[in-house]
Amino acid sequence: MDRQQIGVKLTMDGLKLPFKVDSFEDRLIMQKAVYLAQAAGVNLGYYYHWYLHGPYSPSLTRDEFAIAMDISAGMDEFKGWKLDAGSSQRLERMRGLFTEPERAKLAEKLELLASVHFLVDRKQVSGVDTGRITATLERFNKDFSEEDVKEALGELIDYGLLPA
Repeated sequence: MDRQQIGVKLTMDGLKLPFKVDSFEDRLIMQKAVYLAQAAGVNLGYYYHWYLHGPYSPSLTRDEFAIAMDISAGMDEFKGWKLDAGSSQRLERMRGLFTEPERAKLAEKLELLASVHFLVDRKQVSGVDTGRITATLERFNKDFSEEDVKEALGELIDYGLLPA
């Protein structure tokens, strides 16, 4: 495992999320969790672009599978490492975003949060125009209501991922 991969594993641990790549939902949760962690200031070095389910990093996908293979082979290179104090605090503050116990609902929620953040952060839409954000998501075949978008914006602001 390289340092970036160790950082991903420690980030998932810091968010109290299981490191799983078995299903599409597992991988989507990890993609969006790492995206949101980076948005919160945890510097993991992944670049994201828009894909079918919002922001996506191909290099993170490769690393997810490499990490999973190392873990299944009993390699625990991440042991003895820890994130810097600032990153750990950022992850602790944002854990509330990841409390949905049902994996499918968590995946959907994180897809919405990461997608809204990505569109606003990349200046594709105004952060206050929920109608335009909703319309943009609809153009990308996302079935989120304007109320869903409004709630997502509220959470992103509450957790310090977007300015108020």
